[in-house]
Amino acid sequence: MPQIKQLGYGNYTVILKSDGTKIGSCGLYDRVGLEGVDIGFAFFPEFEGLDYAFESSQKLLEVGFSQFNITTVNAITVPANEASKKLLEKQGLVYKKKVRLPHDERELILCQIIKKK
Repeated sequence: MPQIKQLGYGNYTVILKSDGTKIGSCGLYDRVGLEGVDIGFAFFPEFEGLDYAFESSQKLLEVGFSQFNITTVNAITVPANEASKKLLEKQGLVYKKKVRLPHDERELILCQIIKKK
C-alpha cells in the first residue's frame, strides 16, 4: 500500500470475473536494485499456463504507459523459467542483461520494453 499511495501504482490481486476467485497477483513495482519500474506476476499453480499472467500484465503495461506516464518497464526472471521468458517476449519485452538484486545470490535476466511514441 505505501507504494500505491506514493506512486499511484503497485501490486494488484487478480480475480476471476465469473465468480470473484482470487487467482494470483500482478503489479508494477519500484524494486530495490533495479532502476525504473518493474512488472511482476505470480499465480496459484492451478491457474498457471492459462494466459491469466499474460492478460493481466498486458493490461497493466497499457495502463502504466497511458495513465501512469511510465515510459520504460523492466521485468526480471530466473534464466530457467522458460514460460516467463516466453510471456515477456510475447509482450514485447527484450533481453537487456543479466543482473543480481541486493541480498540475492541468483543471477536474473532483465528484460525491458519502452513505450511506443
